[in-house]
Amino acid sequence: MNPSSLFSIAALKKALAILPLIGLLTACGSDNDDIKVDPNTKMLHIDFNDSITGWKAGFADYPEGEEEFYELGSGQTSLPAPLTTTRKGYKITGNNHSDDLFMFITKQVDGLEPNTRYSFRFKVTFGTNAPNNCMGIGGSPGNSVWIKVGATKNEPKTVNDGTGFLLLNWDKGNQATGGSDAIIAGDFANSQECEASNSIPYLKKTLITEKDSYTSVTDEKGSVWLLLGTDSGFEGPTTIYFMELEVAATKL
Repeated sequence: MNPSSLFSIAALKKALAILPLIGLLTACGSDNDDIKVDPNTKMLHIDFNDSITGWKAGFADYPEGEEEFYELGSGQTSLPAPLTTTRKGYKITGNNHSDDLFMFITKQVDGLEPNTRYSFRFKVTFGTNAPNNCMGIGGSPGNSVWIKVGATKNEPKTVNDGTGFLLLNWDKGNQATGGSDAIIAGDFANSQECEASNSIPYLKKTLITEKDSYTSVTDEKGSVWLLLGTDSGFEGPTTIYFMELEVAATKL
């Protein structure tokens, strides 16, 4: 599969003429107050309302062949109320019977310098119906589901460990611990406290990783694979709607 030139200005101009899929911000002209950039930084913005072309979903840490039992599913769909229902997001869902289900979406992007180390910062916005400080089976439905992000030159794939169990080929860590390939951006809990209501609506949440907390190297074509995922310790269903992703890549 050919990577999408998300960091390429020429490709961006062409894409904007066809479909407003991605907005690229130059280092000196960014209007983003959340992620500060410098002359060595390139930025991209992905809005999952516009398109999910090139993105694909994956699942790990569960027995192969049990996809129906784990209620796995994904795809672009309208956001649930009270979020803006006229907009769409990338929905991914599963029921964590293994007490360790990892769900992710990924896409290869290019436009960076080949074989070069970059510091990456991620800003991810999503919809969550999991309350804060609530108890659940095995863990909290919000605080025990961690959002992980990463960008490496190797495509994230699930592999059979030889016993029929599917594992991710990235070092993503486990649940509350990050790894060398994916780090924790935060948790799935929204701003509603558990005791505030018996019915928790979907609310928007934004997480931003710390500066210089993650570095990775591009491949020989200047490409990396982006990953957004949930690592769950809650033994129940989790459904997340990824809405937007912003990535700042600073050459080191």
